[in-house]
Amino acid sequence: MSCSLDIPLGPSCRDPSLEADLQARLEAGHRVFAVGDVHGHLATFRALLHRLDLSDDDRIVCLGDMIDRGPDSAGLIALVRNDPRIICIKGNHEQMALQSIQPDGRVELWQPWLQRGGKSTWGSYIVRAQGDLWLAKSNFFSDAMWMDNLPTQIVLDRLRLVHAGYDPRMPLDAQGEKELLWIRKRWFQHDAPVDPARMVVFGHSTTTKVGKSAGNVAFSSFELPDGRPAWVGMDIGAYNHVAPGIAALDLQTLRVTKQTTLRSERWFEHGNTAPKGGKKPKRWKQEGNRKEAWIAEHYGLAALRMSNRREHIAELKAKQRLRMAGVVLDRSDLTKASFHRTSREGLSLQDGERHGDLDWIHNGQRIRKGPGTEPERSPPHLPGPTGFRIHQRSHANLESPSHLDHASNAWNARRRLQKS
Repeated sequence: MSCSLDIPLGPSCRDPSLEADLQARLEAGHRVFAVGDVHGHLATFRALLHRLDLSDDDRIVCLGDMIDRGPDSAGLIALVRNDPRIICIKGNHEQMALQSIQPDGRVELWQPWLQRGGKSTWGSYIVRAQGDLWLAKSNFFSDAMWMDNLPTQIVLDRLRLVHAGYDPRMPLDAQGEKELLWIRKRWFQHDAPVDPARMVVFGHSTTTKVGKSAGNVAFSSFELPDGRPAWVGMDIGAYNHVAPGIAALDLQTLRVTKQTTLRSERWFEHGNTAPKGGKKPKRWKQEGNRKEAWIAEHYGLAALRMSNRREHIAELKAKQRLRMAGVVLDRSDLTKASFHRTSREGLSLQDGERHGDLDWIHNGQRIRKGPGTEPERSPPHLPGPTGFRIHQRSHANLESPSHLDHASNAWNARRRLQKS
């Protein structure tokens, strides 16, 4: 029912100004959506935003668990932090990630979090920082401070938005992070409304467990006095193997908009064991029993290495196409274009001077020489027919048949010597 990890769990946290703003928007007729667990599936979430076609006055409330498991948690947090239309509440995965921040501000990755999907999140920060560990830690610390200030529930006149749910045995105002972020079966298996005046919209527990149909939003079988369902389960499973996706619920009309997980983010379909005896392949049976995106391998370094390899291959292909077109990159061309070179120590050099490993400076910007830079060639070698010399006979030779006969006799004599 509750969290079994040794982490501090505090009381409920609400934001009165945020709740007042959302209530006013609902009363004004603007659209407000609730979205289930995204779990780092940035591209799929972007596609859902495109489907919803939000105006500046519309709002989306993410019901926690924005991070972990998926391929780009760092990019997802960057998106939601910079879009004023997106509101987030805290989930249990954000709560676990916060345990990596030490009291003195140091980032020390918490092992229980890494074992529950945190490797993919940390790997995405490494990739976003292009391997710069200091920058990755700095960005993660900033995002963690933002997560720590998120509310754990949003209570409106006719709605409750929460990550996990409520314990039906306790008063609603007495429940804290232990219940709001972690509760499961005791909550959604209860057969009566916990709040007769408000519909509860939650995530955390996938609808494969809450309802009977995977990939669909789950509605309670019992209703409130006004005819609305007592609760709505929104976590349809971005990686549920059956019908993966992310769903949004219009809180006014209860209309559901679903975005299927994009093929580029279906990391869970790779690595499954081969079927035996005509049976379906066993799910989750991947190398090392991994249950998160491939970016978790070596904390993102494997993905970063593969990305650099793809860039290098693309560069080689582009240069090959240029050579086929008769174009060769040459430093002399850059010199003629008024490029200036300078050493990494800051020593300014004029055109034509050399000083070890140099960068190019153009319009005040440093341009580093990438791998595979063409060596200096003078003159440059152009492949193809341009490398042949064309000889033209003089008019005198063309008008002299004896000259032609002499050349023909010499050629025939050379052929006879070669055969003998």
